[in-house]
Amino acid sequence: MLDTIHTPLTMTPAWQDHAAAGDIVSFRFPLAEDASTVQPKARPCLVLDIVMKGGERYAVLAYGTSSHRRSNVGYEVHVRRRGDYLSAGLDELTRFVGARRLLVPLTHRGFVICRNTGSAVLGRLEGEPFDAMNAVRGRIHAERDIAADRRAHQRRSKFRRRGDVVVERRPARRVAPVRKAVQE
Repeated sequence: MLDTIHTPLTMTPAWQDHAAAGDIVSFRFPLAEDASTVQPKARPCLVLDIVMKGGERYAVLAYGTSSHRRSNVGYEVHVRRRGDYLSAGLDELTRFVGARRLLVPLTHRGFVICRNTGSAVLGRLEGEPFDAMNAVRGRIHAERDIAADRRAHQRRSKFRRRGDVVVERRPARRVAPVRKAVQE
């Protein structure tokens, strides 16, 4: 069933080259309560974004849980309907907590690779859960942009309050030698 629904390229050993927002991956997401264990439990994580850093692909992962407790909340994407979670490669209803995110390279040792497919990708969100993920992504991006704008405004207003002068440094110009005309 998964092979007919999901992009075949993410369900192969080349998954790192084709991973995209909306993919569900198996990853050993570190938790504070798992600090005493050697290796955290593998859990489904939602790929919220793929970003490039230094020529390497990184994934922004959201923590996945089937727990109904309210201890992990914020920027949530719920996958509740049986058809939705089965098509996403999940065994049960799951919520992804975007407030608990990690930025990791796709080569990170925390990804758990399936022996049958050679991929860490379990499945992919579709339909309403995919739309909910995009709404969460939009909020996260908007808040990041607002915070960056606020920091820039604070930096600019700090100079104005103190009356400081901003000195712009420019590289020194090299003066080309003037050649005198040779008279014949």
